[in-house]
Amino acid sequence: MSEGLDNKVALGLALTLALLLATGVYWVTEPSRQKGATDKYKLATAEVFAQNCFFCHGDQGHGGVGPPPRATRLDREGLVKTISRGVIIMPTWAREEGGTLNAFQIQGLADFILSWDEKLMTEALLLHPVPGTPSPPPPEVPPPPYAGIKKPSPWGDPKSMEIGQLLFQKTCTECHWVADPQAPSPEVRDAAWAANMEEHPDYYYWFMSEAPMLCHMGPAMPVFKNLLPEKQRWQVLDYLRNTGTMNCNRGIGYYN
Repeated sequence: MSEGLDNKVALGLALTLALLLATGVYWVTEPSRQKGATDKYKLATAEVFAQNCFFCHGDQGHGGVGPPPRATRLDREGLVKTISRGVIIMPTWAREEGGTLNAFQIQGLADFILSWDEKLMTEALLLHPVPGTPSPPPPEVPPPPYAGIKKPSPWGDPKSMEIGQLLFQKTCTECHWVADPQAPSPEVRDAAWAANMEEHPDYYYWFMSEAPMLCHMGPAMPVFKNLLPEKQRWQVLDYLRNTGTMNCNRGIGYYN
């Protein structure tokens, strides 16, 4: 009987020690688990921005069609209300208001905006790249007097592209942006788009000069024949041809 009691005591001690050891291991590894959960939550909130807000507010929150969220003066409660209910041209996002985001996603999005993390945003954009938009087949014959127009100088002149870039940055970046081929971005160079421009220069020159209403949303593109002389319009196109595609443009419309 004494031997049986001793065995029970020994088993009880062993179980107690095992429980204490498991508890110790849990508390030692708990900070790591909490950090992993926090990191996953932060990335998820950045992904919400990448999937829903990037087009109008910029890839790093510096603004575009919409204001720069990183410069907001709203507190968390104000951001949650604004995101939920929308404002001016911004749609409502809360499901109870007819949107697509639940309350947890909206609260996380507000937290992300108030503690912006550029590295995390870049990672989220890579996880949710914008699908490339190939250049649509241009019309065989643009409207007169643009039909058959050829570029008056060869494509790819370094000075022409340099001036074209400056002109683009000054007149076009309010609505359009061009990807940096060296940067981690959902955009890539599109050699086919450049070849299409070389084959149909009259179409692209007409498009930039007259700004036909082909954009899918937002304000109309300016009629650049009233803003830039002929040579400068060709210089902008020269820059775009060399850069590649300009197919993501903060929600305004497609240039190509």
